[in-house]
Amino acid sequence: MIVEKILNNNVVVSIDPKTKKEVILMGSGIAFKRKVGQEIEEDKIEKVFVVDDKRMGNKLKKLINEIPDGVFELAHEIISYASKELNRKLDKQIYISLSDHMGFAIKRYKNKVEIKNDLLDEIRRIHKEEYKVALWALKYINSKLKINLPEDEAGFIALHFVNASYQETSKESILATNIVKGILNIIRYYYSVEFDEEDINYDRLLTHLKYFAKRVVTNTQNSDNNNEFLELASKSYSEAYNCALKIKLFIEDNYNYKVNDDEIVYLTIHIHRVISVIRNKDNDNS
Repeated sequence: MIVEKILNNNVVVSIDPKTKKEVILMGSGIAFKRKVGQEIEEDKIEKVFVVDDKRMGNKLKKLINEIPDGVFELAHEIISYASKELNRKLDKQIYISLSDHMGFAIKRYKNKVEIKNDLLDEIRRIHKEEYKVALWALKYINSKLKINLPEDEAGFIALHFVNASYQETSKESILATNIVKGILNIIRYYYSVEFDEEDINYDRLLTHLKYFAKRVVTNTQNSDNNNEFLELASKSYSEAYNCALKIKLFIEDNYNYKVNDDEIVYLTIHIHRVISVIRNKDNDNS
């Protein structure tokens, strides 16, 4: 295969000559002394990720450039292990969400910022299989990167497996899509903005909304209604918080789903991030 793009020393983009699909190739030093257009040594290829969706592929390539080297490869190994251990096919969106989460977790660790997982006991109890795999993943990450992420991270990782495990019918898929569309319109009209679909924060918001919509459709909640961060979010990000409340009203008026405090907090944070980027770009261009 030929090098189409170099993402880092261990990750390159190529085109599978048989399927003509874009692939992300991983291997230790796979890009060493290689340039675009040159042949890739077959024995250097350790893992292959097939890009089925062009937009997702673009987001993934951008993310790989933003997170620490080796994180995507680790996430790929963890997802492969989880899929085998849980005996289920995981939504490919997890390659973005888990890689992104791991990148942030490593950054927080290096900056000595700890985030407690208030749902850890509940996750252990309700999602036992996913949590067991997540514990393995945590130990694997710590061993490979020579760091010491706390057990709280296993809870967060387990939820990525849970979210990526939802199976939906065509009817449910259409309903979930309409829910996401409705929420995006609420944010768009509330702020009178158009989204930058190439922004990684928009992708994070969209990923969260997809999983949120699936929870609405299946009437499944992963968390409780006792979030100590709600008051902090309402004060720190009051505008985004009020927008999240409009989303809560929209969901509860139209669907048989009670939006709890945890959902409001996550919505508030994601909305604040994506709007902040849009406003910063507008200010730079003015």
